[in-house]
Amino acid sequence: MSTFSTEHPADDVIEVSLFGPGKGESIVVHLGARRWLVVDSCRDQRTKEVAALTYLRGVGVDLVSEVYAVVATHAHDDHFAGIAEIVEACTSAVIVTSQALMSREFLALVEADREIAGLTNTSAYREYRRIFELAEARRDQASGRKPLRLAGEGKSLLTLPASPGVSLATVTALSPSDEAVTKANEILAKNHLHAMGERTHRSEFDPNEASIALWVNSGAINILLGADLLSGPSGCGWGGVLHYFSQAESATLYKAAHHGSSTSHHDGLWTTLLAKDPVVLIAPFRRGNVILPKDSDVDYFKSHTDSVWTTSPRPPTPSTSFKKQAAKLGRLAQNPRDLSGMVGHLRARIPASGGTWKIDTFPPAIRL
Repeated sequence: MSTFSTEHPADDVIEVSLFGPGKGESIVVHLGARRWLVVDSCRDQRTKEVAALTYLRGVGVDLVSEVYAVVATHAHDDHFAGIAEIVEACTSAVIVTSQALMSREFLALVEADREIAGLTNTSAYREYRRIFELAEARRDQASGRKPLRLAGEGKSLLTLPASPGVSLATVTALSPSDEAVTKANEILAKNHLHAMGERTHRSEFDPNEASIALWVNSGAINILLGADLLSGPSGCGWGGVLHYFSQAESATLYKAAHHGSSTSHHDGLWTTLLAKDPVVLIAPFRRGNVILPKDSDVDYFKSHTDSVWTTSPRPPTPSTSFKKQAAKLGRLAQNPRDLSGMVGHLRARIPASGGTWKIDTFPPAIRL
């Protein structure tokens, strides 16, 4: 069983909880007054639990009435494992996917899926197909509308009105840019349907370029959730976001994009969208010899802020902070690599009226 908090935030408290790495990463956001947002999904490789569902149930959230939106930022397994289970459980939530449909999302929309299932039998495809089936099943019979929204730059995804003692809350998509959508459509247009579904097909467009970064506001608090958005290429990624988006008030918390990788670093974030010394939360990535973030990436973040946190230490060399945290884990932590399938939890809370973020760590999460 994963070790997560079981304390529900007060109605006037904003929360960002980050889970990872396990298989995937996931974020849940309390927008105040028992209103929740779920972004992406993460499955504990030991228990097979979907971290967001385990946590929300543990703190007493009514999944049917209190989760207002579930966002699937892009079609990569490291953000997607178990997200169909979240959508299935959160029956009143708006379902959000990227406006820039890539091959797997597109194939999940077409009616020929039985014919091509053998070519597209990847976990991301199956998750998408189930999401679209659920959206269809929840179509409003009177209006014909489905609870499905396609995110693109500047698009409002969720607006929760203010009421006595409760702040207005909004969720806005920062990406994909119009240029990213155009590039994705070009790829769809010039590739044959069967070729797009092949596992070995090498797309000319990285799905990370079409992932959904989010700007979340509730009361006096602004939050930047980076998904896997890259710094570019031209017209896409953070370059595209910074070209058109600005806010009078900066974000004081940033969920680092692309597991903190240098491919997502953009100095413009620190001067345009982020406040001085923001909280940075990172969910690492591990697959084979690929380990993110690298030491140089951590140094990059630390050059901008003293408040950098990770859901799990990076192998192979345990730091002093890790050794202290490992003492709480006993035999499990004898080898840092033993933690590779275990989901850590970072919980950040702040009053909706403003103040300082309070960060709580649940093993194996630590401060870097």
